[in-house]
Amino acid sequence: MPSRRKTREFVLQVLFAADARNQDPLEVLDFLGKHFDTEAEESLKMERVVRDFARELVTAVARDKQVIDSIISKFSTNWKLYRINRVDRNILRMAIAEMTTFPDSPGPVVLNEAIEIGKKYGAENSGAFINGILDRVQSSGIRPQSVTKLEEFLEELDETVTKV
Repeated sequence: MPSRRKTREFVLQVLFAADARNQDPLEVLDFLGKHFDTEAEESLKMERVVRDFARELVTAVARDKQVIDSIISKFSTNWKLYRINRVDRNILRMAIAEMTTFPDSPGPVVLNEAIEIGKKYGAENSGAFINGILDRVQSSGIRPQSVTKLEEFLEELDETVTKV
């Protein structure tokens, strides 16, 4: 059975392609699934659990992309979202979606996986950049069960800081 790491790498490819083509990530996922699923035997190799995890993760990113992007913007001081390279941006989207949608995925594991994938596919200092952003997200004090809850928490935090 493919590992979660391989599944995350596949999800990154889906998100990258969707971002580059300005296309719905679920459409890209379906296209790639049909393209690589030509033989019934190959279909059996990708376990249903892994396939479901990939679909749920892509769905979470697609559904919550605006909120996730605003979170990335908030924590990436001195970097506009459009200036973050496409690989790093989509790794961050994927990791934040997993942190907020999959309570069974431990935060430190998600963070470490994102850093390692960034080192493998990103630029020279992608791992450090991704670590900096995700560490700030994780250190925000809570692990919400949705990106909306995280956004609400961040708004409250902004209001508290402004009042002080």
